[in-house]
Amino acid sequence: MVSPVRAAQAVFSRLGHNQELPGLATTVGGLFLAVVSAAVGLDTVALVLLAVSVLGELLLERPRASAAQLLRQGALGVPMRFALRAIVCLVAGRSHLDDPGAWHALLAVSIALAVALCGRALHEEYRRVGPLKPMTTRNIPGSPRIHEAPPQHLLVVVVAQLLVLAPAPLEAPWWLVLALGAVGTAALFWFTWPDVRASWRMRQAKRATGFTGPLRQIQDFLDDYRPEVVVHLSGPETAAYQINTWLESLEALDRRVFIVVRDQPLFAKIAATSIPVLGLRDAGELLMLDFSSSRIALYPSNTGNNIHLLRLPTLMSAFIGHGDSDKSASNNPFSRAYDELWVAGEAGADRYRRSGLGIHEDQYRFVGRPQVHAITREPRLGDEAVPTVLYAPTWEGVNHEQEYSSVSAVGVRVVEALLAAEPPIRVVFKAHPFTGQRDAKYRAVLARIAALLDDAAAATGIDHRVVKGGSINEWFNRATAMVTDISSVVSDFLASEKPYAVFNHTDLDDATFRTEYPSTSAGTTIGRDGRGIGEFIDVVTRAAPDVLAPDRERLATYLLGPHEHRTLESFKAAIDAMIVRSETERGAYRDGTPTSEMPVTDSAEL
Repeated sequence: MVSPVRAAQAVFSRLGHNQELPGLATTVGGLFLAVVSAAVGLDTVALVLLAVSVLGELLLERPRASAAQLLRQGALGVPMRFALRAIVCLVAGRSHLDDPGAWHALLAVSIALAVALCGRALHEEYRRVGPLKPMTTRNIPGSPRIHEAPPQHLLVVVVAQLLVLAPAPLEAPWWLVLALGAVGTAALFWFTWPDVRASWRMRQAKRATGFTGPLRQIQDFLDDYRPEVVVHLSGPETAAYQINTWLESLEALDRRVFIVVRDQPLFAKIAATSIPVLGLRDAGELLMLDFSSSRIALYPSNTGNNIHLLRLPTLMSAFIGHGDSDKSASNNPFSRAYDELWVAGEAGADRYRRSGLGIHEDQYRFVGRPQVHAITREPRLGDEAVPTVLYAPTWEGVNHEQEYSSVSAVGVRVVEALLAAEPPIRVVFKAHPFTGQRDAKYRAVLARIAALLDDAAAATGIDHRVVKGGSINEWFNRATAMVTDISSVVSDFLASEKPYAVFNHTDLDDATFRTEYPSTSAGTTIGRDGRGIGEFIDVVTRAAPDVLAPDRERLATYLLGPHEHRTLESFKAAIDAMIVRSETERGAYRDGTPTSEMPVTDSAEL
């Protein structure tokens, strides 16, 4: 049984962020109090609260507002709220209505506006669940798009309600009540009808040809731009780092690149780029587009939506991932679906080899790690009077089997030990953006760590800080050493060959843990009981020698490939080689040659 505390937490989490609460309190709270006031005979108070409730709509009904969405799901959307306001106004306003005609006029215009609001809500619901799916673009001429919902015209909705409800209680004559109410209803219709017509036209075009007008603009752009490389990504908005980590490398290519993002919240979080980007949720519309000019498709993550592009035989596919790590996601069985698996160094291939998934050796392409090309080896131990330690833990994972994070287990202990070090150490904390997504207790620990760092910074004057955005590579170059968990952060930081420590999330002894997770073998291991923290601090403060330095250099090559492969030029060469392979092996599909007439290239396999 769910505890009352957990139930309350769930409700408040659905109500949205704190900035949504004023709108919720004003709109719904004002309406509730108006009903109560009218019931006990406080008519004037009820009418004032009604006005407050109507104005509160300006705060509540914002795009993507969780509270407004929850109210609509609970059958308390704008039409129902207006209907309740009209009832209260009719009841409470009787004491102010000497003219029975005004009461009847108020009833008539209230019914008219309620019908108009219901029609508007029906249109919004059609856009939400109907065949017109949202589409957004960047760097595509004309900025073709289909919004997730029609324009809200929120000010018009509020003014229309006030024009209907306010005149009668203010003792206006019946004809003025009727006229102003008609003006409000007509204004709402005037602003809503063009949106309904636009939806109707897009629906008619899609029914006739399969293409809405905006989707046709996308196809025209593809026909003109003729992208050679397509990058496909899907996931929640917090997964934006998975594509952002590749943007610099993709922009450096001498090839035409096109990015397809399948989730609208994720689209909004992609960093600024000059590459054309399409946000398209609907699989059917993606399948309508012609990618015959494209040669290869790159996939930074394994998601079910990948199959929508993998189905195209003209495109050669490569899983490029979003980081090199010893996590189980680095040898996902789904990886067998790709033509090539791009790995940074020999370690990436070894993970697949050990998995027993039956990956063929010719699927591996060793491309190095271009993202680390700007990571430096400075500052070194002893270069700064107060060394900086970056604490960059991973998140709690999608389930307990993938829970590599140190945050809940020893996060506070690690930070407290670093802050207590003598001589002093500066601590920079940068958690994975997914942290707390599955398990709320992680969010509580994040708040505790942030408070520790704030208090320490105020007490000592050392610039301890919490970092929530930006590239982690910037902090690799500012840090002297790092504490982290099993993740791609380990591999990328090793490009600097600086000291690091990794949390042992398992029940294995440290020696077995390093064997099981090779990326940890040149670092200090931190256990659940806190062992290893003091040893690591001694290295950072130079109280103990840095004996693992030679091991880090060898491990960096194993994980990331040789230095010459950790460059943008190496990435360009890998792209060029794959395009040449696609031209050779997939040309028959693009030329329309029947598969039965294609030559057999390996008689032994046949």
